[in-house]
This record gives sequence, C-alpha cells and structure tokens, in this order.
Amino acid sequence: MDLPSTAIIDKVINDRYEILEQVGHGIFGAVFKAWHRQMEKEIAVKVLFQQLEQEDRGFQRFHREAQAISALMHPNIVKVYDFGVSTQSRPYMVMDYVEGQNLRDILKTQNWLPQDRAIFIFAQIVDALGHMHDSGFLHRDIKPDNIIVHDTTYQKDFATLVDFGIAKRLNEPREKRLTVDGTVVGTPAYMSPEQIMGNEIDNRSDIYSFGVLMYVTLTGILPVQGKNPVDTMTKHVTEVPLDMELANPAVKIPPELKAVVKKSMAKSPGDRQQSMAQLHQELKDCLKK
Repeated sequence: MDLPSTAIIDKVINDRYEILEQVGHGIFGAVFKAWHRQMEKEIAVKVLFQQLEQEDRGFQRFHREAQAISALMHPNIVKVYDFGVSTQSRPYMVMDYVEGQNLRDILKTQNWLPQDRAIFIFAQIVDALGHMHDSGFLHRDIKPDNIIVHDTTYQKDFATLVDFGIAKRLNEPREKRLTVDGTVVGTPAYMSPEQIMGNEIDNRSDIYSFGVLMYVTLTGILPVQGKNPVDTMTKHVTEVPLDMELANPAVKIPPELKAVVKKSMAKSPGDRQQSMAQLHQELKDCLKK
C-alpha cells in the first residue's frame, strides 16, 4: 500500500525521529527534515512510501543505498547514521540534514556559474565520486539536483553529494544484481550512451554524466535535449553537443576547460578521462591558467 507524502508529517518514527517537513524526494523515496529526540538535533529521514517485505527488490535497493552511503567516508558525501523499518513496515534511513540549495535551484536563478566558482564546486564532487569509485560503487544518477551547495563557517560553496538511490556495486556478481541486465535506469538528460544502451558500465559512465553536469553548469543549457525522454536518450548515443559558446554566446569559456568538458562527454568510454582522479587534475590545471 502506498502512502501520500503528507501523511507522515508530524509523525514520530520508532519513538526517535519526529518528522517536520518534506524537503525533497529521490527516485525511490521522499526526504524529510526531522528532529532526533534523543540527540536533540535536526536530521534528514528518507522514507519509502510502500510497505515492502525484505525480499522485495525495492526494499533491497533502498537497503543498498543505505549500505553504499554508510561505507563512504568523505566530507563531500552525505553521512547516513541509521537504517530500519518503521512500525508501519516502511523502510527508512537517517542522514545528516544538509542546509543549502541544490545546484539545480542555483542555476534556475543564476542561469550559469562563472568558471572559477564552477570548478571549485566540480573539484569537490569529483573528489567525492573518486572516493565512491575507489570504494566499489557507481552513483549512476549524477545531476544538479543531487549536489547541495552551502556556505559553512570555514568555506564558501561547500558541496555535498546526495541521493544514492540507484547506486551500483562495481564488478557485482550477476546473482546479486538488483538491476536486470539491459534495464535502463537514471535521468535521461544525464545518462551515458552505454547506460542508455543497457550495456555494462564502469566509472567512466559517471564521468560522462558529470561532463553533462559541467556543461549545463557553465552554460545554463543542456548539451543534449530531445523532444521527450526517449528522443533525449537517442541523441546522447548519436548526437555531438554544440560547442559550449555556440550553445550560449553570452559565456566565455577558456579552450582548455572546454576541452576537459568535451573529453568527459566522448561517446566512447575509452576516449574520456579514465578516472575521477584524472578529471580532478585536469580541472585543477584549468584553474592554474
């Protein structure tokens, strides 16, 4: 049985987490600001609105997300503290509550970001994704919605990577996979050609998605956009994006930065940066010039 998101407001999960308001949603659940009664602090609680048994694929995927985040120890990755099932048989996970705006909302008001500010944010998330890959996971849903940017006491534009709802283990045995071979999952505007084709993917698929994110952050325009999701996915496989300055003549992007973005969105994985560490270094080199 599904539950509308508003039905959980003002409820208390397992006598600990008081749900205050909805602040977002992912592919498989909604995210709420909540109050930890014992710790007396604000937290985030992600809840599935389906009553699921532990053998259900949806429950396993949600559990996988909790495992993926809890295995990662990086300052730019949201931290998860608890995972469980409520008395209403709905899985939930408890995470840091991250103040700030997601990158999508920032782009809505500012259209695009200046080069230095954008690279500073990119470098943080690339480092976080490198840690994720080194820990054996792919994100598979890199997009502006999943990057929260806020100012801390010590740093302006601190970036946090969130939403691991379709994270995938690298080199996972077939019998343990939650996504059937050939199944397409992700956000069409940011998916790599191999992800769209349902082929085997590795860390270079996340690099492609991050290239799309860099393009849209620097220009305010998606590099590939069809009339509908299927058309968009087809164009990711077949169409070369416009030069960034042709896509938006108002922006001036140095050739070396354009080259980094273009390389990251190469159709063939072998033509892209081969690791997030390589992409991180190339972005740092752009700042030096």
